[in-house]
Parts: sequence; structure tokens; C-alpha cells
Amino acid sequence: MTYFCKMTEEMEVQILARLPPKSLMRFKCVCKSWHALLNNPHFVAKHLHLYNNQPSSTCILFKRSVLSRTEHNKEELVFTFLNLRNDNKSNADHNLINFNVEDLHFPSSMGLKSRGQFIELPGLELGESVHIVGHCDGLFCLSLYTGELVFYNPAIKEFRVLPQSCHEDAFSSTLGFGYDPKRKDYVLLSIVSYGEEILDDERLVIHPPQAEIYTLSTNSWREIETHYLETETTYFWGNETFSTYFNGVFYWLGYEEKREFVSFYDRLEEEKKQVIILFDTFDEVFHNMPLPDCFYEFPTHEMSLTVWNESIALFGFYRCEFETFEVWVMDEFDGWTKHLSVVPKVDQEVDIPLALWRRNEVLLVDRDGRIFSYNFDTENLKFFPVHGVSRGDFQAVVCVNSIVSVK
Repeated sequence: MTYFCKMTEEMEVQILARLPPKSLMRFKCVCKSWHALLNNPHFVAKHLHLYNNQPSSTCILFKRSVLSRTEHNKEELVFTFLNLRNDNKSNADHNLINFNVEDLHFPSSMGLKSRGQFIELPGLELGESVHIVGHCDGLFCLSLYTGELVFYNPAIKEFRVLPQSCHEDAFSSTLGFGYDPKRKDYVLLSIVSYGEEILDDERLVIHPPQAEIYTLSTNSWREIETHYLETETTYFWGNETFSTYFNGVFYWLGYEEKREFVSFYDRLEEEKKQVIILFDTFDEVFHNMPLPDCFYEFPTHEMSLTVWNESIALFGFYRCEFETFEVWVMDEFDGWTKHLSVVPKVDQEVDIPLALWRRNEVLLVDRDGRIFSYNFDTENLKFFPVHGVSRGDFQAVVCVNSIVSVK
């Protein structure tokens, strides 16, 4: 402490802004001036930038299902942070990556039934799980099997349960979490569906989409217009639980569907057109854009959206004679450029791609539930000590650590 007393305030700020969130939470108790500093929004923003602006380190949050140790033939969830650091600055050889693994322990007050890091699930239905809706600035939005939505910062162990939405009786919803740079607020967007109705003449009528937005500063929901989510004959819907957020805009993979059908069976024969749905927080307007043309000619692409190298990208497998891994990058004119097309040289069967990370690597899950990284340039593999059950419930999010508060 004597050494810090001889420093200028700016030197203290520069040092503290590069320390891990856990250390900073302990330092709040050192003195009143540090407590005030660490709660200052300007310092929080500086820490978010400086601490995470280290090109040699990456943090990834995994959600994985594992077999229960107490009940036969039952699965549980585990959320795990994987912190990776490449200490070899002159070479990106990922065999030299150092990493540490840390399982998350959720607060009991969040309402989840858990034993240590293991989250017990009430059943095997899709909705009876915990889903990562999105990530922004160290905050995660989680959808719980209890029906509640939660903002959670695991680095400082803070969470907020959101109030009930205006459409709590909706049939289904598509969610998006991020930051509104115009209003300087964290927001959660919800596009809801009230399902469909079969009329007396057997016509099937789809109820129109409705939307609402939650803001952290007001801790409340408000309804917004759904212009551009409908045409005279069709509606646009999202089909993902995880949203991609970048520079004030939300992105989802979605589809265009007719407003009504002659009958229920007519709908089964209808082929939905796959699109990308966008929501711009600046003017609170929805948009849509097509996928690459070849996706419609050869509809065997299984793709996900992500932010990669400061651009929106599609990544996944083109299921043809050879399982080709592709990366498509959105250009400045809202078109698409194929950045990569490669047949991964791996011996094991790949189940799903989880995430793109760095500039040349992808995280994959094999059919045995093992998670590994594949480098496009070197064709090297690296297995991580994080695994789940075969064909289990997996998610991976490349994220940052912060002291951003949800209070």
C-alpha cells in the first residue's frame, strides 16, 4: 500500500484497470477511494477495454450436458470457463496454448436446483434446460427452465432476475441481448408468437409477430413496432435461441412464412425461405436479408451466426459428398464472401461446430462429446479437458470478463 501511495491517481487507474475482476472485487475493501473508483462507470469502461484487450488470451464459456452421478440415465448441466493464453508471441502454434478450467457455481438464490457446479434438470424436454441467450461486455442473458430470464455477470457473481414480460402467455419467443449505444443501456429484445388458429373452413391462420424490449436502466419492458417483420402475405420469424450482437445490431437466422394456408397439411408441404433477421437498436427497426445464393440452390448448409474478426460471419458444414467446413463473411454492402472452404483432416466424426475463435480456429464437438480446437492453417488438433455426453446439449460463447454491474 505504501508503494501505491507514492503513485499518481492516473498510474493507479492504469494498473488497476488491467487486473482480473475477482481481484478488483477484493480491492474494494482496501480503502474508500478505491471503492469509489471501482464503482465509477468511467473506470468500469476503461477496465472492460484494457483488461480484455490482450491479443494472446481468450475466454470461452461452455455449456455442456453430463451424466448425473446420483441418478441413473439422467443428464445434468455444467457451465465451464476455459481461459486460454498463448505465451508464444512469435508463433500461433496452438499446441503451445496454456489454459485453465473453472466450473461455474450458480447462486442458490437464482432458483436453480444444483449440487456444486452440477445443475439438475427437471426433465428431458427442450425447454427444461438453461440456455445462453446472448453475451455482451461480460454479461450473460440466461433463459432458465423456471421460465425466468436472468442477467448474470459470473466474474463478480451478480445477477438480476428480469420482471415478467408483457407477453408472458405467448406461445414462443426469439430473444436477443446486447447494448444500445445510442441510449447507453443494456437491452433484451423479444419477438413473440401467439401460435396459429384453424378456422371453421379449415384454413390455418398464423397470428402476427409482436415484439417488446427490456432496458436495464428502467428494469421494465415496453412494446415496440414490428414493421418489416411482415409483408402483405408473409411473416418473418427467428429460429434461434442464441442471438448474435454486433455494433448495436442483433442478428438471428430465421425464415419467411405465409400468413395463412388452405389447410394444416398445406403448411407441411410449404418450404420456408431461410433468411437473416436484423434489429437495429438505433432506430428500433427490424430488417431482413438473404443468405448466400448457393444456400438456396444447395439447401444442405448447416450454419450458425457469429462475430468473427470484427465482422458478421456464417460458419458450419456443407453436407455434401465430403463434409466441408465453410466460413462466409458479410461485406459492407450486406452481401456475402466465402472466406474459407476446407475438409477438416480429423479422424473422429464431428458432431457440431461450436464457435469460431482467433483468426483461424474453430471449436468442434465429436460424436463422443469431446471438445477440441482445429486450426485451419496448421491442421493441428487440440483436445480440451471439457467434455459432455454424446449428442448432448452444448453451447460455446467467446466472451470477456468485466466488472459491469447488473444492479
